[in-house]
Amino acid sequence: MYYRLLLLIFCTSFFMTAGAQSKRQRDTICIIQLNDIYEISPLDAGKTAGLARVATVIKEARAHYTTFALLAGDFLSPSAFGTAPYEGERLNGRHMVDVMNTAGIDYVTFGNHEFDIPQKSLQKRIDESQFGWISSNVFMKDSTVKPFYKNVTGEKIDFPRTIVLTSPNNQFRIGLFSVTLPANLQNYIYYMDVDSAVQEVLPGLHKESDLIFGFTHVSYREDSLLLAKHRDIRFIMGGHEHQQLYVKSGSGAVAKADANARTIYKYLIWKKRKKFRIKSELIRLDESVAKDSLTDARVHYWEDVAYKAFRTSGLEPTAFVCNMKDTLHGMESAIRFGQNNMGDAITSAMLMGNTADAAVINSGSIRIDDNVTGTITEMDIIRVLPFGGQVINVTMKGSLLLKLMRGNDDRKGFGGYLQYGTAISREGENWKEKNMWNVKGKPVDPAANYTIAMIEFLASGREQMLDYFNTKNPEIIKVEKVMDAAGAGLDIRRMLIDYLKK
Repeated sequence: MYYRLLLLIFCTSFFMTAGAQSKRQRDTICIIQLNDIYEISPLDAGKTAGLARVATVIKEARAHYTTFALLAGDFLSPSAFGTAPYEGERLNGRHMVDVMNTAGIDYVTFGNHEFDIPQKSLQKRIDESQFGWISSNVFMKDSTVKPFYKNVTGEKIDFPRTIVLTSPNNQFRIGLFSVTLPANLQNYIYYMDVDSAVQEVLPGLHKESDLIFGFTHVSYREDSLLLAKHRDIRFIMGGHEHQQLYVKSGSGAVAKADANARTIYKYLIWKKRKKFRIKSELIRLDESVAKDSLTDARVHYWEDVAYKAFRTSGLEPTAFVCNMKDTLHGMESAIRFGQNNMGDAITSAMLMGNTADAAVINSGSIRIDDNVTGTITEMDIIRVLPFGGQVINVTMKGSLLLKLMRGNDDRKGFGGYLQYGTAISREGENWKEKNMWNVKGKPVDPAANYTIAMIEFLASGREQMLDYFNTKNPEIIKVEKVMDAAGAGLDIRRMLIDYLKK
């Protein structure tokens, strides 16, 4: 075997005997599951993960079984490489699709991050893909609601709401439905309620299949609710959480692998004496797993493309920044709902050597959707802040600063939710009633002027729920670029790198 099998065996009836081995191989479905893949390259200095290792596992499985490789959402974004310019536009997941095509992925579903990129780019990625797409609850909308589609030789092929996997000897069929949480609202997308969509497709799956599996990108809680309510769903292969889990719930189970293919799942499903068995194995993709040479070549191609683009902006992806003992929390579920140490670090970086009174960063600029610790390179900083941005000092009336901060809780969950660090704080024990704020420990005076550091985008009026906050607002007194000693503008990524080095 090329890889080490770590965990664990779960059978829906009883364990397979040695005598059943040959029969199982003759009529067994194998499913490889991965989810939340933002990196095509290996991690931890090449020691773990990487889609070239995923390809090896897929190829080995196909040598023995009828195999389907499934990716449960979040792969086009927030890949840092996706922000690199190439042939006149950002990559926007082009590198991911190309490498996934080579690795042998069979089916994907939408994650919430697929809709980070422009609609035009999303359609290009769909058309470039050689794998199938499934969605039971996500549709396009304009004047009508309709399925997403792929352009194939001039014909628009609608995405199916379900698919059926058939065992090689036609002894049984597995029906798959697929649902995505409505966490990324775009004007061209219609999300059908998750449970309503499942109820709508289950009758058809009952007619077409012997087993029903979920292929989802929702929270673990919602997966568990689906299993509890719909007892005929046998198993859910999910994404969205970034940590591996395998939890039995009722008569079924929910499984999710670690993000970025640090681990992936392999399932063997077969039928014996009218009962179905599921053998589940968690595979850790470490140095014991060889890299598929064809996939690895495509990975290196796109690494070269992205690194060249980043170097033109003054960043060296391979350069060492620091060894971080603490963990900076960059998960969306953290940075878009409350203050945390990732926001503290970024705002502190903007204030280092700066005369501004305080700093804020829109959480939508922080795209890593992961935690950061250990050996940090400039590539890791690019992952945290892939879009970068010129840092500016905005001098504004205290009344505008109060409006900005008093509306912050209303923006929870959106990119316009501000991380504001330690220089800004709530005022007193009764802040909920008064909604008052401090700067440097003193209450904000509506008539006074305050200088706040931020990136240019935040002052453009284009951030969610912050259209009023733009340079044309009469309460903005002055806007100045933050410059380095040589008189060049400072990018937020460079400021964070310099801060972490010190």
